[in-house]
Amino acid sequence: MLITVAQRAALTTLIELTAQGRALRHEHENPKRAGELQELVRKHKELGDERAQANEVVETHRAAIAETNALIEAQRAKIEKKSVELNDGTGLTSRDLVNLQDEIAGHEQRVGELEESELEEMERLEAAEAGLAAIDDRLAEVTAAGREVQTAVKNRQAELSELLTVNEAESEQPRRELPQQVVTAFEANVRQGGPGAALLTGPNCQACGQEIGGAAWNAMLGADVNETYACEECEAVLLRRS
Repeated sequence: MLITVAQRAALTTLIELTAQGRALRHEHENPKRAGELQELVRKHKELGDERAQANEVVETHRAAIAETNALIEAQRAKIEKKSVELNDGTGLTSRDLVNLQDEIAGHEQRVGELEESELEEMERLEAAEAGLAAIDDRLAEVTAAGREVQTAVKNRQAELSELLTVNEAESEQPRRELPQQVVTAFEANVRQGGPGAALLTGPNCQACGQEIGGAAWNAMLGADVNETYACEECEAVLLRRS
C-alpha cells in the first residue's frame, strides 16, 4: 500500500515510539535490580537459617548453665544441712562428726567442680552470643539493603508506568494519521508480540528476521520508497528505508 510522505513520517514515529514502549514495558515487567533483590532474599533466608542454628547453640549453653546452677544450689543446700547437723552435734559420736565433715568437704569439692564447669560454659555462651550478634548485624544489613532495593524497584516501576502512559498518548497522533489498513496490520502484529512495523535495511524482515526473496527485494528497490508491505512470515508492516 502506498502512503504519503506525511504518513511515512507518522509511521516512522510510531515505529520509534512502539520500540520505546516495548523497552519500557520489558523493564517494568523485568526490573533491572530484580536479580539483586532475589540474591538479597536468598541471603536473608540463608542468614535466617544460620541464626536459628546459632540461637539453638546459645540456648543449649544457657540451659546447661541453668542446670549447673541448680546442681550447685542442691550441693549448697546439702552443705547447709550437714553444717547445721555438725554444729548442733547432739547425739553424734566422734566418727559421726568426722563423717559429716567428710560429707561437707565432698559437697564443697563438688561445688568447686561445678562452678569451674559453669565458668567454662559461660565462656562458651559468651562466644556463642557474640556469634549470634554478628549474624544479627549481617541480617540487619541484608534486610536494610533489601528494603532499599525494593523501594528503588517500586519507584522505578512507578516511573516506568508514567513513561508508558506518555508513550501511549504520544502514539495516538501518528496512528490517527495513518490509513486504517496500515493501523490494523500494525496492531495485529503487536498483539502477536511483534514490533508492529519495521524499516527495511536489507533483504530481511527487521521484525522477525525472515529473508525476503531476491525477486521480491529487487521489486521493492524499484518501487516507490513510500510503498508499504506485509512480511510473509510475521505480517508486520514493512517500509523500505529511504
